[in-house]
Amino acid sequence: LLDHFSDVERQMTAQYYVTEFNKRLYEQKVPTQIFYIPSAVLLILEDRTIKGCVSVEPYILGEFVKLSNNTKVVKNEYKATEYGLAYGHFSYEFSKGTDVVVDLQGWVTGNGKGLIYLTDPQIHSLNSRDVSRSNFGKKGIYYFFNNQHVECNDICRRLSLTRPSAEQLM
Repeated sequence: LLDHFSDVERQMTAQYYVTEFNKRLYEQKVPTQIFYIPSAVLLILEDRTIKGCVSVEPYILGEFVKLSNNTKVVKNEYKATEYGLAYGHFSYEFSKGTDVVVDLQGWVTGNGKGLIYLTDPQIHSLNSRDVSRSNFGKKGIYYFFNNQHVECNDICRRLSLTRPSAEQLM
């Protein structure tokens, strides 16, 4: 039960970061927007007893793509990956170096420059509250900047994001 609620909480946290990211894109006249599809937990009840639960999301028609995972894999063949990596970088900077949103997967419209719908994010966090198995903390943040997002892209530069130093990542 706790895992289901943790998934929804992580998705809501990622949505908060992506809302701020989208504002910055809009200010820079970048037409792409990223959204997380809503997620909810449904309890299965029998009388007044919880018998189980499920996480649910709306069905999205189209091809599901995985842009990156939560360690070292990134799929650069998708234009949307450039936006996704800039979003991860933004989440790190916006959180003052405590979080980075990773494991980007979902549905991309057209040429990957319009709307991007994501689901099931993971967050590497230095915040000890998040104890999920997929939170690799400082090591995960290191993976992101040294394996997935090894150099800033055009979106990072347009948003004036700054790379953390090697010392900050150690």
